[in-house]
Amino acid sequence: MLVNALLVGLALTIQKWGDWYGSLGFNRPMVAGTIVGILLGHPSEGIMIGAALELVYLGSISLGGVMPQDFGLGSIFGTAFGILLSSKTSVAIALSLPISMLGTLVYQLFKIWATALVPRFEAHLKAHNIKAFNRLWQIQRGVYLLMWFTLGFVGIMAGTNAIKALVAAIPQPIMNGLTVAAGMLPAVGIALLMITLWDKKLAPWFFLGFGIVAFFKGTMIEVAFIGICIAVLVAVGDLANRHNNNNATPAATASSSDSKVEEDFFND
Repeated sequence: MLVNALLVGLALTIQKWGDWYGSLGFNRPMVAGTIVGILLGHPSEGIMIGAALELVYLGSISLGGVMPQDFGLGSIFGTAFGILLSSKTSVAIALSLPISMLGTLVYQLFKIWATALVPRFEAHLKAHNIKAFNRLWQIQRGVYLLMWFTLGFVGIMAGTNAIKALVAAIPQPIMNGLTVAAGMLPAVGIALLMITLWDKKLAPWFFLGFGIVAFFKGTMIEVAFIGICIAVLVAVGDLANRHNNNNATPAATASSSDSKVEEDFFND
């Protein structure tokens, strides 16, 4: 268990390292789940659980300083518990959601501490003490990564046995309900995404993808392949229309200018 806790802590550190240096996509459930799966020696299970969690968190986005859910943390722990407990994907999803809420609280506590360092950063800049500024910056980054590593390590060391006992004590009807809920949550994630993307021009493409899966039993890979082909055709058509419009504009301008000159001649 000690080794697994260290590996999960390392996975969480890698994921948060990507967040520290910008939006590198390390917090996406597919990436986070794959990282955990590789480190724990179960890459296929990590990818499958990450893909299921990706659909759940599909509509969750961070706007400015508002982070509704830490789906990176939730994906790390959800995937880790799913692999270590050898449980169903529904259990991983059920564990991931509340943990993602906890991650938001932990991050806010770090932001309070980091904000308190701003006067010290400003003092170093006013004193032109760049070495002290860089040293404080490295300390801040080190505390950030160490905080997440500790959370991942302690969460697995203290929580795996308790979670295992909890899962074993769940009655079968409730477990069946979790399985049904896990099947519904991806639809909720897609619906949240469609709220922001829905448009009359995009609606036919949405129903086209739905029809391919529902009527022709197409897989996601087949739908993605057809979607790429359609996107290329639409892009090529738009480029052709722009090219034709650019070529037609000078001719239309010249014709309009000649007509105006002719009218001025006869009016005079």
